Amino acid sequence: MNSLTPTDSPGLLRFLRRWYGAPKSPNVRLGGSPGVPRELVEWHEISAQWGGEITSHNYAIPLAELAAEDGMTPFWVENQGTWVWAFDPKSEDCSVYEREPSDEPTPWRRTGERLSDFLIHATVLEAILEAPATKVAQGVPADWLWSWEGSHELPFPTWNWPARDSRILLGESWLALVHPSDDPDAGHDITLAARAPSDLSWAENMPGVKWRSYSGVQDYTTDEPLPW
Repeated sequence: MNSLTPTDSPGLLRFLRRWYGAPKSPNVRLGGSPGVPRELVEWHEISAQWGGEITSHNYAIPLAELAAEDGMTPFWVENQGTWVWAFDPKSEDCSVYEREPSDEPTPWRRTGERLSDFLIHATVLEAILEAPATKVAQGVPADWLWSWEGSHELPFPTWNWPARDSRILLGESWLALVHPSDDPDAGHDITLAARAPSDLSWAENMPGVKWRSYSGVQDYTTDEPLPW
């Protein structure tokens, strides 16, 4: 399987070492957290090894601050609080639920993803959103990226954030966030991500696609449209 594809905790560690480099504190161990799923504690230990660098957009709620909310325990939040993910503390399979916070009560919706898979999925998405090099395009033909040599999809369910049917594709040295364009007949919107611009030069071979390219850490607090 492609070396960028993590599907378990050891695979996630390999991915993080390749994407971010060696951990700053490789021997971090956290104290006991009664009632917190083991996989969530393990993820926080992994995150601490990189000093929090692996979540610079959305974020994980600190273990000490976890608290039940309408029968669920929120553990992951969109950076502006417009989306939240939670686990069922009474469930043995640690299924993940989601909802958009609102003044009106809204039901939790099952994502179809287990907590262990969600944490890997979310970590890879963070790598895309804050990558040093990105290319963004809208209305790309639906099958183009899937047909690219070496491309394959992260083997987890699609997400409803940042857009419906969002999924992640991976290549040898790049990642991609893909979701349908607002116009369903237009194709897909794609954010390609890599550690260096040269790792995305192959995308220029797609005729008719107008890429917006970014390099370095991006600040999306301006009026410029978000690239996803």
